Amino acid sequence: MTKNLKETYYGKKIDNANILSVDSAIKKLNEAPVVIITGVTGQDGSLMVDYLLKNTSYQIFGGVRRLSVFNHKNINHINDKRFSLVNFDLTDSHTISRVIEKLKPSYFINFAAQSFVGSSWDFPRQTFETNCLSVLDILESIRLYANSCRVYQAGSSEEFGNVSYTPQDENHPLKPRSPYGASKPSARQLIKVYRDSYNMYAVQGWLFNHEGIRRGEEFVSRK
Repeated sequence: MTKNLKETYYGKKIDNANILSVDSAIKKLNEAPVVIITGVTGQDGSLMVDYLLKNTSYQIFGGVRRLSVFNHKNINHINDKRFSLVNFDLTDSHTISRVIEKLKPSYFINFAAQSFVGSSWDFPRQTFETNCLSVLDILESIRLYANSCRVYQAGSSEEFGNVSYTPQDENHPLKPRSPYGASKPSARQLIKVYRDSYNMYAVQGWLFNHEGIRRGEEFVSRK
């Protein structure tokens, strides 16, 4: 992957990473299984890329949007020809469908989300479009174009919301208390419906609060 170049335009840093179009990404395909990972600029996505590069021979595409800010610090260290960025927007069903149709992934790992719980009250529709409707588009595209693909969807402890007991387990009722919290069990139900209806390998995991050196400052717990 080409290293990011920090350029300046009217005093602002520009993210000039080598983000491929779908057509350009197709030209990089080889015989190795393809993994598509969303949220690669975040903590979990970037760590997953590191893990797969170290432990597999897979070809990895990180789905990212083109932005006017420099936000790729978590993947700046990666310089491996098996890893590429592809232009990908979770709120655009056409993009999702075309990327999956053309790259035909063996694995799809969705870490991307509108993850600001507080902001989900200000942008409830956007939160559902990003966190839930995008999952529907992903599942439907995989059903049509890559039905042997294995799907992992990142859930959240916010699905439990107003907890009844601690620690929570799989029998705990889902009682979300925010639009963000509600978007995650909605996606979980879609995962279940597609798994049961189409015999797809699709799972969602509950991610409780976890922190590391790559976590954005806005997410780090304050004491």
